Amino acid sequence: MEELLFYVVDKNYIKYLSKFEKHVSYNKSEIGHSRPYLGIVLKIENYNYFVLLYSYKEHYSKYKNNPSFFFVYDRKKKPLAIIKFSAMIPVQVNSSVVSLLEYNKQDKKYKDLISTEYRYINSNKEEIYKRANKMYTAVTKHKNNFLKTIACNFKLLEEKCVEYKK
Repeated sequence: MEELLFYVVDKNYIKYLSKFEKHVSYNKSEIGHSRPYLGIVLKIENYNYFVLLYSYKEHYSKYKNNPSFFFVYDRKKKPLAIIKFSAMIPVQVNSSVVSLLEYNKQDKKYKDLISTEYRYINSNKEEIYKRANKMYTAVTKHKNNFLKTIACNFKLLEEKCVEYKK
């Protein structure tokens, strides 16, 4: 299984997709600083999907276990991030929409954090793929279920991905 790398998605593409789907996540911008829209890319069915990493928040500890997310931990089992499969979006990898994270351009503290996340994600990539595929199948192939109410409409976003012109 291929190594999972960190990618950044273009903000204009996110803005475009959010016109069609309310579950597409916007990245927070802080005054004078904007964090990268960081995630991994997984091959699901016939599409590449960008799966966003969210910084861990205390309220995530209340999440019930389901295929819509995956916790990322450090070596001491402290939660660092959450991968939200419910918010994954299709991307064309060989386009200007998605690019590899420029690791060397990040500050030391952020590099340390993403290095730890990278190790954990790659040591659990089979489970990550399994959950992503389960989420995709639940949303695209089952008629009524809870996951459809919290997830992006993957089929609609696949159409919009193909139509997207920068």
